[in-house]
This record gives sequence, structure tokens and C-alpha cells, in this order.
Amino acid sequence: MRSRTAVRDAGSGDFEAIRDVASAANEEFRSPMGDLLFAGYLANVLDVEPRARDAAVLVAESGAEIVGTITVYRDINTEGMPTDFPARTAGIRATAVSPSVRGQGIGTELVNAAIATARSFGSCAIALHTADCMVSAMRLYERHGFQRAPEHDFRANDFFHAGTGATLDALAFVLDLEATD
Repeated sequence: MRSRTAVRDAGSGDFEAIRDVASAANEEFRSPMGDLLFAGYLANVLDVEPRARDAAVLVAESGAEIVGTITVYRDINTEGMPTDFPARTAGIRATAVSPSVRGQGIGTELVNAAIATARSFGSCAIALHTADCMVSAMRLYERHGFQRAPEHDFRANDFFHAGTGATLDALAFVLDLEATD
């Protein structure tokens, strides 16, 4: 079933709804990540204001309700993660779709909008990090042509201030925008 949503730039009045959607969407990762790692991960995802200053935060809106979000950085290397991608590589972060509307194509619309945003930046590629427990997200990105880039993987515990608890490997994916024109 196709969604009836519009993807648009988020405004500061959307931040609380973005946090609500992201919190609900990510709750399923609490158990596989463990409480300490999940708390650090979720705190980072819910910190919308710095992303909005440094990147394009997009929302999917159905009627008057925000049902999804995605962030696009002009330069993935400015996300603060310990990776070094080639110049002109945009970055995706904090993709979330409300659990109540999953399966309606909203994730696809958000990724399509992120790709279009990266193209408008003049990017030659767009990259992201995800995790093994995020199976649906990996399938979504792979359907859009993203390929694994293990040379950009990293252990995310330090990034999320999670210490030595459960380990989270951040798995990199890249889409070559010049090859998909």
C-alpha cells in the first residue's frame, strides 16, 4: 500500500514530533543493543537541534501528523563519526518511521528525498551507518542500490558513550550517485 505523505524540510516546531517518532521507531533495538548502549544511541538520535543546524532534517507528514524523519548531511565527515569518506559524500542519519505506518512506503519516500537532497548538494555519493539489528533498514537501503562499504565500519560504543557493554558495530553503506543518474 502506498502512503499519502509529503516529505518536507522540518522546522523547529517539528522537533518534538520528530523525537516522538524516533523514540517509538527505535524502541525495538533496546533489547539487541542492551540498556547502556541503547540509552547512548537513543540520546544521540533524539538530539535533533544540532542536526538541524548542521544538516537538512526532513519529515514525512501524513495529514497533520509527522510519521517519519531522515537527516541528510552535505558532508558525512561532519557527522562526528570516526570515519573518513571521500569528498562530496553526503550522509544519512537518524532515519525513523512510526511503527504504526510501516509498510506503507514512507521509508522509501524518505530515502528518495534524501538522495534528491544529496544530489542538490552536488554530492557524488551518499553514505550511512546502520547496525546488524536494523535488518529492515538495511533492506531498505539495499533496495535503493546502497552497497556495503566495510572499510568505513567502526565500533560505535565510544561514539554513543556506551563504554564496554554490548558492542555495536556501525556498518557502512554507500550509494554512488554518479553511477545511478
